[in-house]
Amino acid sequence: MKKRYIYFMLFGAPGFFVSLIITFFIFGGASGFLWIYAYGDNPWPQYTGKILPALFILTFLVLWISFIIVGFITGRNLEVNPGLNRNHIMASVGATTVPILLIILHQLSVGNMGQKSDSRLCSEFCSEKGYSMSGMPRKDSGERTCSCFDSNGKEVMKVPMDIIILSKSEE
Repeated sequence: MKKRYIYFMLFGAPGFFVSLIITFFIFGGASGFLWIYAYGDNPWPQYTGKILPALFILTFLVLWISFIIVGFITGRNLEVNPGLNRNHIMASVGATTVPILLIILHQLSVGNMGQKSDSRLCSEFCSEKGYSMSGMPRKDSGERTCSCFDSNGKEVMKVPMDIIILSKSEE
């Protein structure tokens, strides 16, 4: 197999994840800018719900294809040298693994993976019981309870978190 195709893959695999992370940073900043300076807390125009995801996908694809093209060109330029450079392969493996680990660590830290936080368990518990809101005491109070509120904001029920956790583990 020609080096241009090998480097196409060596740059493409990590380029996928790096492009994804870069795109999230760009659109996080762009959305923050639009929120602070353009639309604020007012309702955003309908077209932003279609344009922003389309631009997100376009930005991601442009970045990823750029990584792939750079890999193809690099491989084509290295075809005069016989054999593969093991350092390049290891760099590709590392550049693929590190972004994947960063994504996993981020998802763990925000509660999308792994054990659910007490506040999320409380919210799910109150929603299942038909209440529109939930709340918990301040963390430094030492109290581990979940309060469910009705649509008027009146506390209807207060349950110890240990009971909620126990009921979730039995499911």
